[in-house]
Amino acid sequence: MRQISNIQLFALIVTFEIGSTTLFALGVGAKRDAWIVVLLSFLLSFILLWVYTEIPKYYPKQNFAEILNDCLGFMLAKPLLFLYSMYFLGQATHNFYEFGALIKMTALPNTPLLVILFMFIVVMVYILHKGIEVISRSIEIFLPYLFFFLLAAYFLNMISGDFEIANLLPILGEGFQPVLTEIPNIVAFPFGEMVVFLVIWHYVQKQHLIRKTTYIAVTVSTFLLLIAQIVFIAVLGVELTDSSEIPLLETMLSVHIAMIFTNLDIIGVFIMFIGGFYKTAIHFYGFSLMFTWLFNKSNSKWIIIIFGLALPIISILRFDNLDDQKWKGMEGGVYNILLYALLPLLILLIIKVKKKHNQ
Repeated sequence: MRQISNIQLFALIVTFEIGSTTLFALGVGAKRDAWIVVLLSFLLSFILLWVYTEIPKYYPKQNFAEILNDCLGFMLAKPLLFLYSMYFLGQATHNFYEFGALIKMTALPNTPLLVILFMFIVVMVYILHKGIEVISRSIEIFLPYLFFFLLAAYFLNMISGDFEIANLLPILGEGFQPVLTEIPNIVAFPFGEMVVFLVIWHYVQKQHLIRKTTYIAVTVSTFLLLIAQIVFIAVLGVELTDSSEIPLLETMLSVHIAMIFTNLDIIGVFIMFIGGFYKTAIHFYGFSLMFTWLFNKSNSKWIIIIFGLALPIISILRFDNLDDQKWKGMEGGVYNILLYALLPLLILLIIKVKKKHNQ
């Protein structure tokens, strides 16, 4: 079986969690306290991460389908495999459309969206059909550059004349209620999306380090997300951050240092490309594995090729524009909570009861 190292797992998680989230304002409903929303959501997400990383402890080296079959039985496992496969496909189309639309908006305005999506899906299908090792190695190569460009973007904004710490004050000026209202959304996105790694755990070489690696990776990701929210609000202000399509690009366009560092939106485009591409790839890989296991197969290559080539068309048919994509992304709240929180917790409880009963 193909395996990945814990360093590669770290790279997968960080790139997945950053994804396109560093481009946008998270928790902006709490206005200048958006960074507090991200911080508290991160702390609460440790409960979800504990559940996700506890399951493989009982079934090292067994894939998620085998785990479901063992703890729930064939009749219940199959519907769950189908539900999760459709959930991951939905997330993949959501991310893929967003990724393509943003690339069209910022880098290729005269190119039809469908052409952009097909250009990228060909590369994605090629990487995915090579397996988890190739995905992990390619992310491992790009991650240092992603770190560099993100930190460079934040640093340049902080030393520019537009960075106003006063925009972040007063802290909790409108009380704690707006923060509490926003927390469930941020726990779900991006932290709840980590549920897709239930499909990947069995590939990890050192199973006993999965939890430690996951906690470290999510902590690093959250640190970058926190800085992003602080920079957006300090540079743009609450109102412009909230109304801006891509706050990161807005902040990069505002950087003018000694007439040397100007028009740095190319940094945002690079971040958008790497984050969006791999976030889509991981969700689509999760779908491909789940759908393959649903039919008791072990080789997902044909699923990757067939559905991969159909993904641009599915995405175009599902969404009319970016506003429609964002609106539809807010649908299915109860369904999403069921899949990223309630079902994993229920599965873990059943596993613990069965294991204790069999002792």
